[in-house]
Amino acid sequence: MKIPFCSSILLGERNRYQSLNGVSSADTPPDTMQNELYEAICRYAARLLSDSEEAKDVAQDVFLRLEENRGKIEQLRPWAYRTARNLVIDRLRKSDKRGTMPEEILAAATLFNPVLLTEKKEENEMIQQKINALSVRHREVLRLKFQEGLKYAEIAEVLGEPVTTIAWLIHEAVGLLRKEFSQPLTQK
Repeated sequence: MKIPFCSSILLGERNRYQSLNGVSSADTPPDTMQNELYEAICRYAARLLSDSEEAKDVAQDVFLRLEENRGKIEQLRPWAYRTARNLVIDRLRKSDKRGTMPEEILAAATLFNPVLLTEKKEENEMIQQKINALSVRHREVLRLKFQEGLKYAEIAEVLGEPVTTIAWLIHEAVGLLRKEFSQPLTQK
């Protein structure tokens, strides 16, 4: 799928991509980075919305806003995630939905083995319940850090919080989950 995109905005991200991956400029066409960012935004939105089609709409809206804000964006990746986050929040407010793990992701992870599928589904439901029991802020920093692979500074920019707050929220969320998973199931 071809996404409308402003190549000039991509230059800074392209250079960063090249330095991180040790490739030359000839090996990193703007379309590759554009598609990678589009797919990452789709995954992020799908996790929050539990609806892959709606997530694609969010990603398209992000890229439309990117075109509208050409020349005003300093760091593309955090800007794109923050814009996606804001669009998702708007959609959730309008529909009063809450994100859970989509069944398609679960099915793809276990493919064709029905026993593994059932076990994995139960395990993921338990994990998702424990994660959903966390505050919205804790859930969001965990998703951005561990599912999207953002750095603390990028998460801070996405959420508009200081880096130290992000570090503390991640530390606290992991500690809460560790505590939850260390308790025997009979206590629940």
